[in-house]
Amino acid sequence: MAEERKNDDKRFEIVTRTGERYKLDKATVMKYLTDNKEITDSEFNMFFQLCKVNKVNPFLKEAYIIKYGNSPATIVLDYKVLQQIAEDNKNYRGMKHGVIVVDKDGKVIERNGEYKLDGEVLIAGWCEVYRNDREHPTRVTAMFEEFKATKSNGEVNSNWASKPCFMICKVAKAQALREAFPNLVGSNVYISEEMDSVEKPTLKPVGKTTVTNDIIDVDEDGVVAPNEEEK
Repeated sequence: MAEERKNDDKRFEIVTRTGERYKLDKATVMKYLTDNKEITDSEFNMFFQLCKVNKVNPFLKEAYIIKYGNSPATIVLDYKVLQQIAEDNKNYRGMKHGVIVVDKDGKVIERNGEYKLDGEVLIAGWCEVYRNDREHPTRVTAMFEEFKATKSNGEVNSNWASKPCFMICKVAKAQALREAFPNLVGSNVYISEEMDSVEKPTLKPVGKTTVTNDIIDVDEDGVVAPNEEEK
């Protein structure tokens, strides 16, 4: 009977954008998403509500919760989800973005788009987000030196070395979206490109997940419970 009540409990149910249903409680988050690191009730509630309201599935790496020691937990959201949150808002009116570079003559150039020419030095990425209910756009500039991710030996990691303009523009866009829609996104939610220097937790396997319209349940052994047709 206790197990039946657990499976019938709708309090922890989340429905994703694609119609999948799963349950996310504090014990599951700690077991599979934080590598058994302790989180507070308020940190779980914040993570749960973000997943529920934005219809995301952390088991598909659409969201992370990162916890180190007694420091407050950090929530990391996939950029596509962050952009979708803004696009779902009736006041969202698009964005513009680009880079700031120094050319070979020492001239600072601000340009639209994610590219730099040979001999130019990348300084920053910028983004402007437009809302129908605001006269002026929300503008953010993200400095490359502040966000580039490096290895333990000081070398820039592969993504930031091979596509630096793309990476820094992604950071600028995320920051601009947060500032433009603070009530929807939250000031303490980041994207992975902003957190590249922070090691993300490794997700533990939770068995074979079948995409159905039934609730996805994770049992105590980490196996997704089959639906009635699979039994």
